[in-house]
Amino acid sequence: MEELEKLRQLEQDFKSRHERRFERSPEAEQAEIEYWKKVFSRPAKLPPPFFTREFGRPMTYEDARNAFFEILKIRGNQIRQIDRDPNFKWTFDETEKHTIRNMLKYFINDPTCEYPLTKGLFVFGRNGTGKTEMMQAFERFCFTHNLEKTFVFTSMSGEYTKTKADAEYDPVMLNSRYDRCFDEFGRYTGPVKRFGDNLDINEAIIEARYERHRRYGQITHFIANMTPFEAERTFTPMIFDRLRSMCTSIEFTGNSKRK
Repeated sequence: MEELEKLRQLEQDFKSRHERRFERSPEAEQAEIEYWKKVFSRPAKLPPPFFTREFGRPMTYEDARNAFFEILKIRGNQIRQIDRDPNFKWTFDETEKHTIRNMLKYFINDPTCEYPLTKGLFVFGRNGTGKTEMMQAFERFCFTHNLEKTFVFTSMSGEYTKTKADAEYDPVMLNSRYDRCFDEFGRYTGPVKRFGDNLDINEAIIEARYERHRRYGQITHFIANMTPFEAERTFTPMIFDRLRSMCTSIEFTGNSKRK
């Protein structure tokens, strides 16, 4: 009887520790409430709790273009120093210019943009084609100018590594918050053991963010070497359908720019 009581106590202690991992402080809860107050607009003509998200146009395209290329200029100087390449300069062909032009219009909510303004971006292409560099530049651009589409940059490879190394780390709850860009998407796939159960981090994050996309208009970007066709073969039909409904595919063409 005494041994049984000890076992029950151990199980209760474990359950308590497990549940506490998902508790949120009042400060964290209030921070997210304040965040969503900024992105909520009037209720859509849908049953609660569904909302639509309105985007304003914060600056003209010309002003945005000048500001963005100032950021690229600064980054170019950093690359010259890091790579010790005094001759480095940004070069874009006509296809790349067209893509960057529309991405810039997307982030300032220009209605002439060819991409849907309420969906995220699925940026794909070969290694070294500038996908991550451009999205990091847009991250800095949005942050510097306090744009509505400011987003947090996350390495999916890093999330897999941290999850495998730390049994207490929860990648899904953390990465379900705020507009976010996931780099190296699809580099690691398959389940990770969590409390004896298998967790596919890619699919769990997509599922969580899909619900927030529908409810709040939350935006998710992905940077991947895999094509949408390869993603369709990698993930379940339901998850791929979620991905497709959340994002617009943008291909960075050409060969690697790395030396």
